[in-house]
Amino acid sequence: MFALFAAVSWQRWIEPYVDSGRELMVPWRLAHGERLYGELQFNHGPLGPWLAAIADHFAGASLPARTALAALVALLHLAALARLARRWLSPWRAALATSVAVVTAMFLRPGGWLFPFSLDVAVAIAALTWGLVFAAREPSTAWDAAAGACVLAALLSRLELGLAGAAVFAFAARARPRRLVPLAVAPLAGAAAGYGLLSLGIPRDTLVRDGWLALLAPPPAFANVYRAYAGLDRPGLRGAELLLAAFVLLLLACLIVAASVAAARLAASGRTGAGFAVVGAAVAALLAAAALAARPPAGLADSLALLPPLVRVVPLAVAAAALGRLVPALRGLPARGVLAAVPDAAVWLGAVFAARVLLAAGYVGPYDAFFLPLPLVLAQAGLFGLADRFTRSLGAALPRLVGAALVVFAGFRGLALVDFYRGIPWGRVETPAGALYLPGPVAETTASALTALSRLPARETLSGFPEAGFFGYVLGRRSPFPVEQFFPGHLDDAGEARIVARLRERPPDALVFANVLAVGEGAPAFGRDYLGRLDAAARERYRTVAVFGPGASPGARIGDPQFFVEVAVPRTETGP
Repeated sequence: MFALFAAVSWQRWIEPYVDSGRELMVPWRLAHGERLYGELQFNHGPLGPWLAAIADHFAGASLPARTALAALVALLHLAALARLARRWLSPWRAALATSVAVVTAMFLRPGGWLFPFSLDVAVAIAALTWGLVFAAREPSTAWDAAAGACVLAALLSRLELGLAGAAVFAFAARARPRRLVPLAVAPLAGAAAGYGLLSLGIPRDTLVRDGWLALLAPPPAFANVYRAYAGLDRPGLRGAELLLAAFVLLLLACLIVAASVAAARLAASGRTGAGFAVVGAAVAALLAAAALAARPPAGLADSLALLPPLVRVVPLAVAAAALGRLVPALRGLPARGVLAAVPDAAVWLGAVFAARVLLAAGYVGPYDAFFLPLPLVLAQAGLFGLADRFTRSLGAALPRLVGAALVVFAGFRGLALVDFYRGIPWGRVETPAGALYLPGPVAETTASALTALSRLPARETLSGFPEAGFFGYVLGRRSPFPVEQFFPGHLDDAGEARIVARLRERPPDALVFANVLAVGEGAPAFGRDYLGRLDAAARERYRTVAVFGPGASPGARIGDPQFFVEVAVPRTETGP
């Protein structure tokens, strides 16, 4: 399944204008000798940038090399997920559960697994999933050390996820105190030493403002993003969507249960063939519902578009299961219920992941791609557990019907991915660092901007707002600024003043303005809603030499309705 949809989405994974610039340029600058946290702003752990910097060191600026690194992390995560599923489910059910997770979450764009919005998140998720694999083995020094190494990797990638993972593994192993050292104490000590070495000579205020200690005082804009991705920014609306999704699932469950009961009664009366027909009719009804949702008639398209993603219920279901485990665990009682075969640590870690998309799980990146796979597998294990439990009272066909419903859902999601990646116009963009495909207008705009930038007489430095690292990476041009992203929260007033001063002292050879909005941070448009002084200073010192895209116009500004990319050079220089 992974290989199939990698082919379907081939080279369509990168979104150049949001997060990709940071993901490309921070490791590239590390590979060229700059210091993380001291010379480069980066608010997370060092492991992701280091891994990407190693790729850049050996392959140079290469989009295929970066994609290969991301694919390796994705496949490692998938291998761990598949191993867990096989422990909790029969082979065919495990294969189905893993396939549903792949087709539902792993190829979402932007920010999916083959070009993550944050490689450090991908590494942390993959590492913690492998930690579950190792920790679930028969306790031994070697397996616990392996699980602890995974926790350490998570701590050095995404500190908050690593801390959550350490807490989960420690609590799950509380009955065996000796396991606490390899599972939690040693990884925490190793991470403390690593971060301490990286922070030598860097003031604490700098680490809080521009480095890994931002976790202690996240800017309000970051908190807004976290709330939005979790659905907590509009709980009323998200709650209503959740109820609607639950109602649709209830209707589907009623169909499945009714078919199973009817088939059982027909079989009991000796009409087995009629029972098979009922089951077949139920599956046909599921297929028809999926086809209607995938290809709605014109008169129903707007109405069906209001239906929330059915996976919206998954995070809350997993969170409820995790809460249900707490009381028995605290009393020292064995796990019971439909997830009895699943270790406590897996359920609790699944709930940690689910909390990041608690009321807003859906079919878009970036958070869903990373935080949904494990909860999805847990939810499917619970579904099959329920079906098995009620087989005697509701009919032997119930587990098969549940499996058929999941197959239909996987097909629906697969068709949606095919429609997205192959059903709309995409344009190929050639760059010195490799080719990629982008949606039509974005592809044309990006290719034109690349051509204009490559023809500029001065070709050493390049920066842009709110983010232009993609252009710098593929063209081999460094930024004179320590910041690769100029979205809300990345600079306070003093930081903005420092960048304005740097702009005067070491002006880049070119600036790029991209009409990209910060929709989750609460201040959408660069220059209009945030960092106004920096925008004014850049406009004062630079002149536009070209504007490309549907929104191209002499007075184009970030926040306009149509997308554009503007190329500007210092007023003392000529354009291409």
